[in-house]
Amino acid sequence: MAKILAVLFTLAVLCLAPLFGTEVQAQILPPEMAQRIGAAAEQGRQHKAAMSDVIDERRQGANRQLETVVVAAINQRPDLFQPIMLEAHRQAPESRATLNKTVAGMFPGFAGTLRSPTIAPPPRAQDGQETLAATRTRPGHDPRAQAIAGVPPPDQRPEDWPILPKEGGVDGYADMDPLEGLNKVFFYTNGVLDFIIFEPLADGYRYITPEGARKAISRAFDNLTSPITFANDLLQFRFQRAATTFSRFVINSTVGVLGLFDVAAELGLEGHSSDFGQTLYTYGVGDGIYLVLPLFGPTTARDAVGIGIDSLLDPRSWFIGSTERLALFAGEGITRREELIDPIDFLVEHADNSYDAVRAWTFQQREFELTGECARRTRTVCSAR
Repeated sequence: MAKILAVLFTLAVLCLAPLFGTEVQAQILPPEMAQRIGAAAEQGRQHKAAMSDVIDERRQGANRQLETVVVAAINQRPDLFQPIMLEAHRQAPESRATLNKTVAGMFPGFAGTLRSPTIAPPPRAQDGQETLAATRTRPGHDPRAQAIAGVPPPDQRPEDWPILPKEGGVDGYADMDPLEGLNKVFFYTNGVLDFIIFEPLADGYRYITPEGARKAISRAFDNLTSPITFANDLLQFRFQRAATTFSRFVINSTVGVLGLFDVAAELGLEGHSSDFGQTLYTYGVGDGIYLVLPLFGPTTARDAVGIGIDSLLDPRSWFIGSTERLALFAGEGITRREELIDPIDFLVEHADNSYDAVRAWTFQQREFELTGECARRTRTVCSAR
């Protein structure tokens, strides 16, 4: 009889453990954190209701305010990951799927503990259908190249968008990443900062600034980098390009009203960019190892040196004070982040591994900048140097 009671008691504990476990987890969540999550969930619902006519379809199912608070809370107290997510799911069950996807992207180590109703298991091959293994062995088939449903193929996308590794996008830095563990720490830390600070600022900037004004501001910042381009043109012994850069800077800074208007392009003087990393490349310096720098993001050892030298070549470092320079760089950062909203959203939405996808995208863009020989629309076959 005692054994039977013991078995029944054990079964009862196992059946009721999830309920008690949830209650215990809820109790260990600090009250002020639970209050912030609840307030953010309600604020997000009100925001979506007020902005339903202007926000795009992809963001309709998301609760941006809740996601921001949850990511910040997990970053502050990763040991409370489960109770934080349970509280967020309780406060906003309608946003569970998008919240899980965002959190999985920000904190991949916790991804296995999340369950999203929107993620379905891959279909199994039926009798008579070709299996994945057979497809991989089919002659001429690239197992990396997979079409993404509802997404234009690489040759029909904007030129600055990534081509994902699963689509055949080349990642020439994959074998140059000996510091992958440390790089991932900086990568995901940068991702959290971007999610909490820079992306909301870029979204707000896009919302309140007309497209024409955004393009003019972007041209003005491009004009401010002309001295860096000019110096590197000279260092690369490309004197004709240097003359073009100098002429563009003079014309656009005067007639073009500080670069807001690209008058020089209308006169046949097309712009280009040049940096000290490119200069080192022309001298035969190799990429070095792949690095992810705090705030600056993905680069290589050679180009990291180039970033430092370019900052010394920038006249803004000489003639304006530190406060004004910081404000100017912050404004440029928000402008550049706004230009990347759509391609980054595409990458986050469709990449199997955001770290690998960003590394491949970095290589693809840099390959074109360095060589000019790999057309952007055919980057899937861009050969590694």
